[in-house]
Amino acid sequence: MSNPPAQPSPPNGSEPGGESTPGYGQNAPQYGQNAPQYGQNAPQYGQPTPPAYGQQGPNAPQYGQSPYGQSPYAQYPSGQPQGAGGVPQLVNTSFWLIIGAGALWVISMLVSLGTLDSPEVRDLFEKQMAASGTSLDFESIKGFLIGTIVVFAVISAGLYALVAFNVRKGKNWARILGTVFAALSIFNIVPLSLATLAALLGIAAIVLLYLPTTSPYFQKRQSFANPFGQPGAPFGK
Repeated sequence: MSNPPAQPSPPNGSEPGGESTPGYGQNAPQYGQNAPQYGQNAPQYGQPTPPAYGQQGPNAPQYGQSPYGQSPYAQYPSGQPQGAGGVPQLVNTSFWLIIGAGALWVISMLVSLGTLDSPEVRDLFEKQMAASGTSLDFESIKGFLIGTIVVFAVISAGLYALVAFNVRKGKNWARILGTVFAALSIFNIVPLSLATLAALLGIAAIVLLYLPTTSPYFQKRQSFANPFGQPGAPFGK
């Protein structure tokens, strides 16, 4: 009696149920992993495995970083000499020059109070009153003149401080306001006095603020500005 013919073995070690067994040198898929589907190629040896769903690849941007490699805010050039708090050194110098100019200007105004009782001032006042035809005497308005000078000195000190502290913060409007004050102070250069020195210090301080190394500090974008629509922003033009 003859034996039945043997069935040919499935190719690649496939079992009769349709499942394939890994060949020599191949790794079986682990539990929870799927074998490559039809039309997909398994990663070759030495190639990185693609990240799973919900995971980032090695070149993905980190949290808080711009995906385009640029910051939406312009930064002040780091190559410029800077002092404490990132303020350029020349801006700090200008700040102290403005403070010094303001102090000298206030002192010069307070010193002028001591000249009100001088014979020259009294004679000048009496001649002006006689020319205008009024009968006011010097003693009647002396208190008014003193009060006016003190109030003007206080206002001047506040304006100098306003310009100085906002210039150090990089406010361009403070630089413009200081420029106007410096232009007006030219009339105090003559005659020579403390007011002359105050005017020269103020003018020097403003000139420092327009140098090529300090001017960009007043053109920087503020942190609260809109990052979209600015040059260098992700959605800017």
